[in-house]
Amino acid sequence: MTYENYFPRGLAKGGAFCNREEERERLNKNIKSKQHTLIMSPRRYGKTSLVKAVAKETDLLFVETDLFVAMDAKHIEHQILMGIKKLIAEVSGSIEQTLSIMRDYFKKASTKWSVGTQGVNVFIQPTENIPTATAIMEGLSALEALLAKKKKRAIFFLDEVQTIGEVAEGKGIEGAIRHVAQEATYLSFVFSGSNRHLLTNMFYDKARPLYKLCDRLILDRIEEKHYKKHINKLSQKRWGEILNDTSFDMLFSLTERHPFYMNSLCLKLWESDLKSIPTAKDIKYYWHKLVTEERQEIAKELSMLNPGQRRILLAIARGTKKEFTGKEFIKTINMTGSSISKAVNLLVQFDYIEKLENGDYRLIDPLISTALRLYFDNNADI
Repeated sequence: MTYENYFPRGLAKGGAFCNREEERERLNKNIKSKQHTLIMSPRRYGKTSLVKAVAKETDLLFVETDLFVAMDAKHIEHQILMGIKKLIAEVSGSIEQTLSIMRDYFKKASTKWSVGTQGVNVFIQPTENIPTATAIMEGLSALEALLAKKKKRAIFFLDEVQTIGEVAEGKGIEGAIRHVAQEATYLSFVFSGSNRHLLTNMFYDKARPLYKLCDRLILDRIEEKHYKKHINKLSQKRWGEILNDTSFDMLFSLTERHPFYMNSLCLKLWESDLKSIPTAKDIKYYWHKLVTEERQEIAKELSMLNPGQRRILLAIARGTKKEFTGKEFIKTINMTGSSISKAVNLLVQFDYIEKLENGDYRLIDPLISTALRLYFDNNADI
C-alpha cells in the first residue's frame, strides 16, 4: 500500500486533504458569486491542490495556466492562449457551431486572427505581429463570448501570476487581464503566486491595473488540532493506535507545521519498517534523514545568498527572532546596522523568512532551519 495518497508530495486529493475547509468554502463562494480571487502563500503550501479541489466541487469548466517558467511576454502570451484553447476544446457542442461563433467574434476584433480546426479542436492564432497585451485581451474576450453563447461558466486559474510583473510589467498584460476580468460574467479568474512581495505590488498598488480586482485569500499553516485528527486517523490504520502528545510535539517542532514537510516526514514514517507507533526519537531520526537527503539542494539554495544574508538566516535558526539591530547582536554577527536591515528586507522579499503577527521572524523552510543548526552550529542540540 502506498501512503502517498494520504501524505502527497505533490497535489493533495480526496483523503489527503487536511482541513482547509474555510478556504475551500470561501473560494467556492467567490466563484459562485463571480468574485475573482487571489491566493497567496509561500511555495508548497497547497495552493494548486486547493484550487483544483474546489474546481472539481463546482463542476465548472477549468483550466490551469502555470507561468512559473515564463521568460518573457511572448511566453506568457503563449501560455495564456494555450489555456484559452483548452477551454474552447472543452465547451460542449459541435465543432462547426463553435467554429462559427469564434469566427463571428473575431470579425469584430481590431486585429486579424486565424480561426480553423486542428484535429477535432478549434484553432485560434493572431495572424499578424500584434502586441502581446492585445492578443491576450482579445483571446480572453473571445473565450468569454463563446461561454456566453453556450451558457457555460469556466474557471481560469493563473498560477505564479507574479511572473507577469517580473518579466513583462510594461507590456500592458495586467491591463489586458483587468479589461476582461472586470466585465466577465462567465469567466471566473483565480490567481495565485508564491512571491508575496511581488503579488502585493501587483494587486494592491493603486497605480497597477489589477488594483483591488480580487478577494485575497491567504493560506496559512494548518492548526495542530486539525493535523492531530488527520494523522491519528491514519496512525490507527497503520499501527492500530494514535500518536502520543510527546510525538506530536516533536513532529510539530521539527516541521513547524509547514504543509509540504508535514507530508514529507509523515510519508517517511508511514512507509518505514516501524512495527509500532513512532516515538519522538523515531520522528527525529527520520527528519534528520530528510535533511541528509536534501543537503545538496539546501547548500545550492544557500549558495545563492551572500554571506551576510546567510548569517542572518543562521541567527534566526539559532533562536534570534527580533532585535537584529541591537549593539550586542551587531557585534556578534559582524555586520553594520544598515547592512542587517537591508539583508532582512531582501530575505523577506524573496520569501526566505517571514515576520509573524507577534513581531518575530522565522525561516519559512524548516528543513533549511534544521540544516543550518546541524552543519553550522557546533552547539546545536538537533
